[in-house]
Amino acid sequence: MAPLGLGMLCTFPSLGFLTRRLGTRGLAAGGALLATLATATFVYFSAHELNLAVLAVALFLRGVGLSGVGIPAMTVAYSSLPRSDLPMATTTLNIVQRLGGPALTTLCATFLSWQLSLFHVGQMGPGPYMWAFALLTGLHAATFVVALGFPARAQAVG
Repeated sequence: MAPLGLGMLCTFPSLGFLTRRLGTRGLAAGGALLATLATATFVYFSAHELNLAVLAVALFLRGVGLSGVGIPAMTVAYSSLPRSDLPMATTTLNIVQRLGGPALTTLCATFLSWQLSLFHVGQMGPGPYMWAFALLTGLHAATFVVALGFPARAQAVG
């Protein structure tokens, strides 16, 4: 997981510049697309021989992509609200973040467990991990679609 964290760490300092240059939609959609493509490599490796160097690069790029989604999404959320609603929005977004991550992690883990229970040793065809990584890739693709709906530039309501 170190390459993933390193990818995020390397990207965070430049998010302000990237947001000004690409806009909130461009940065969030680009980050989501990069995270989707990097996660898709896990689907490939679940059915083929693992290459640790390529896996490390994919994890790094996934971290870069994920970091490019979070800040623009928060910017869009906060800038779409009147100033008087910011205290409630802060609490609400905090709750959503703290529940959303674990809920989707639980969904993916439950799906993997279900796939493992259906899989028999020696069975041919796609394995349970491939389906779990495909689900995760699909969730990232959904993030990309949602990011396309962001405004090009976030502007404060007032």
